[in-house]
Amino acid sequence: MARLSNLAELRAATTLNDFAVLLDTKTRTLIHTLYRVPEAQKYQTFSIPKKSGGERTIHAPIGKLKVYQRALANILYECDAELQEPRRRPLSHAYRQGQSIVTNAALHKNRRFVLNLDLEDFFPTFTFPRVRGFFIKDQTFALNPAGATIVAQIACFQGALPQGSPCSPIISDLIARILDQRLARFAKQHRVTYSRYADDITFSTNAKNFPAAIATGGSNPDDPWVLGDPLVDKIEGSDFRINHAKTRMQVETSRQMVTGLTVNEKVNISQTYWRGVRSMCHSLFKTGAYYKPGADLTKPGSVVTSLRPLRGALGHVFHVKSTSHIRPVGEPWSQRKPPMIFGQRTHEDFYFYDYFVALEHPLLVTEGLTDPVYLRNAIRRLAKFQPRLGEHSAQGFDYNVSFFNYENSIHKLLRMGGSDTLKTLAVSYENRLARYGHKPLKHPVIILLDSDSGLSNFSSAALNKFGKTVNLNTTDPFYHLVANLYVVKTPEPGGGASSCIEDLFGADKNRPLAGKILHLDEKTFDVSKHISKSVFAKKVIAKEADLINWTGFEPFLDRVIAVLDDYTPPPPLPLPPVPAPGASAAAAP
Repeated sequence: MARLSNLAELRAATTLNDFAVLLDTKTRTLIHTLYRVPEAQKYQTFSIPKKSGGERTIHAPIGKLKVYQRALANILYECDAELQEPRRRPLSHAYRQGQSIVTNAALHKNRRFVLNLDLEDFFPTFTFPRVRGFFIKDQTFALNPAGATIVAQIACFQGALPQGSPCSPIISDLIARILDQRLARFAKQHRVTYSRYADDITFSTNAKNFPAAIATGGSNPDDPWVLGDPLVDKIEGSDFRINHAKTRMQVETSRQMVTGLTVNEKVNISQTYWRGVRSMCHSLFKTGAYYKPGADLTKPGSVVTSLRPLRGALGHVFHVKSTSHIRPVGEPWSQRKPPMIFGQRTHEDFYFYDYFVALEHPLLVTEGLTDPVYLRNAIRRLAKFQPRLGEHSAQGFDYNVSFFNYENSIHKLLRMGGSDTLKTLAVSYENRLARYGHKPLKHPVIILLDSDSGLSNFSSAALNKFGKTVNLNTTDPFYHLVANLYVVKTPEPGGGASSCIEDLFGADKNRPLAGKILHLDEKTFDVSKHISKSVFAKKVIAKEADLINWTGFEPFLDRVIAVLDDYTPPPPLPLPPVPAPGASAAAAP
């Protein structure tokens, strides 16, 4: 029997039993979460600062409710994908795959006039009756009233969509679609471009005069622009409110901004934003702390030590620069020398600091993607190494070591991957550390290498740089290179023979997958008989981990423990004062 579409399944759900099936849970658990747990225990409430000043209240679901809201959100996203017309240009650019602040801003670049306006109290305007009524009355959803009630009960808090819920973005966007359609038709009548990003609406045009039906400006440049009555009527008639204080017209002779990006000639990061990010990074590297731009230095907590805000800011810069065609589309990353990106030196310095200098756990740096799959499973299943390397908890299993991540863009920025680039990391490590005034180095960084042909290239560099002898016959448990950097290699078979991490599986190395077995020699690899390391790790080891004999990994992990026992972090030094915002960064690294 063919599976119903997501939309058909949602329409067919009319009872709590039906929704329990949709959300992959038990009916009694769903009932308990929705109706018996006090509302105050379903959400964690906190405030975050707004860019424009003041604070924004976040109600983040916790426990089972968060799981249910995320599952419901996924269903609604899938329903929306079924309903979308693929050739139509999207009007809303928030919360959707393939859309972002970049795609939103790109529609309005190089224009004579750019008008921005904000919708007031966006999420609170989507009340319980409005959410329920939408899913009943909307022709594309047309849910049973009982089903629509349950959707609203899962999604709403204190009578409206809460900011912080996984459901709120998709539901608000679905309901706001009627506003998009009305304003898009209105914009087309007046030959202007329209788009929306959540509560941020933009109109732009190259016409000599901006349409008065949308907005009019005063006779003097400093006079405020006022939204036209026809536009106000369409927005308020769709049950939204306008924050008139945030209405702003930007002409081509001024800096034009859309969703925080400049659009005068191309979509770009503003220089003010980038200078703030760079200044915060320089302060962090010198002192271990920084002020956010615009921080009130008289208030407690104005000094920030967390790296999370800077991770987000640099990720934002990288996303904008990489998706706004600053770097040619399709230009390949070179593993050894990636193409330069905007502010690449700052990106590299921050992520090196994050991964290797201010690390929160011992870091294991492997030669590739598959080794962490093996090591995570070995640590989890060998009680001998708990709790030093990890321990069981109510949430599952918590690792007390971290693994360098090769599955994101950071390893390309740092030119990491394979024994050759790990050699470069080792040789340059001391010089890179010298760039930082603040070096906590609380934990060791352990490079894990196979004792094979690739070792000679690494060992020659290590021998020349650090005076260490590392080869197939040396049997030291570890090799301390410099500062918090160590090398550990797979146990030696003896007699100059090589070994690799897959050898630690013993007979399990030959576990078959659909009649095929692991084969490591690329020259003699036969797709009809063999599987790759990646397939072996993900489809054999990860799937059959409970059946694997992991004792072969004990000697290798013993060497990791030996490093942890050997390493002593440097004593903390008195921290220098944090430079105030706007201070010169000329002497910063």
